[in-house]
Amino acid sequence: MKKWVFPLVMTALLAGAFLARVEGGPPLCASKRLFGVSCPGCGMMRSVTAFAQGRFEDSIRYHLFGPLAFAVILALWVAALVGAVRQRGYQAPNHPAFNGSLFVALVLLLGYWAARMATGTTP
Repeated sequence: MKKWVFPLVMTALLAGAFLARVEGGPPLCASKRLFGVSCPGCGMMRSVTAFAQGRFEDSIRYHLFGPLAFAVILALWVAALVGAVRQRGYQAPNHPAFNGSLFVALVLLLGYWAARMATGTTP
């Protein structure tokens, strides 16, 4: 049963992205609620949800990295299912190229956040 926990969590995330309402909700970002400052991921959940629902322009407007985050969630879901079916479970990659790509993604995310803060376009 333990091998199915991660695939079930990923399934719930994907189902939530397809079913959730995007507009009209309160800010979910703890940074925004506590300090009044948007975090680098502000708008990401709305962006992923809009992308899953086929509203691609809205997705980009909420957060540029939302479609990429949706693709990562989808890839993790597939990997988790394959691992569970093959009786191996899911293990995160531990390869220098993968770790380097995560670092590059983090730098790009922080740069995008800084640009949004400077232009006043954060949610």
